[in-house]
Amino acid sequence: MKKILLIITVFILLAGLAMSQDKPASLGFKPSSYYTFSWNTTFTMGDFNKWVGNASPAGFDLGGRYLIKGGLAAGFNIGWQRVSQMYGYQTYIGPDGTALTATNYRFTWLVPFQGVIAYHFIPDRMVSPYVGLGIGGDYMEHHLLVQEYDLYRTRWDFSLTPEVGAVIKFGYFSQWGALVAFNYKYTTNKIELYNDRISKNLQMLNLKVGLSLMIR
Repeated sequence: MKKILLIITVFILLAGLAMSQDKPASLGFKPSSYYTFSWNTTFTMGDFNKWVGNASPAGFDLGGRYLIKGGLAAGFNIGWQRVSQMYGYQTYIGPDGTALTATNYRFTWLVPFQGVIAYHFIPDRMVSPYVGLGIGGDYMEHHLLVQEYDLYRTRWDFSLTPEVGAVIKFGYFSQWGALVAFNYKYTTNKIELYNDRISKNLQMLNLKVGLSLMIR
């Protein structure tokens, strides 16, 4: 996964550099704000991966950014994501010591909401790479389904999300473009649902692919 992130980062930076060298500075426009919608694929990590090991394409993200000065922008991100996995016969031990062996289904869904600060290196060009940081929280629901029982916990958390990506205009003067980004999320959330084990400080990687509307 580290190799994938490195390749994406290098590709974005080289593409942006190439566009900046091949075209005159007057070609294109600098947006005053960006609005984005993306489809997200989530890859769980660490303790979260022990709970649900599957990658999940069930997620979306809405964002807005407003250029403050130069390429510096501030804004927000909100979204919805879900990860899930079916496990074969396993023994679940409840808080009262009761043991139940059965197929179980685990899933977590979350609603992230973050303030974002980002820097767009060349916002007036056709390919504009950026780096950003989201700070905020998530509402999460963790569910463990064992036969007819639905055991679940709800939790709020604090989260940090560094991100690297690029906005690619469909034309030099087009207000529409593509968004491609990759981020890492760290949260203070935890799972306390099975065999007295606690999964905490949940982490994940997200691949974002979508659209961007740029306001002049």
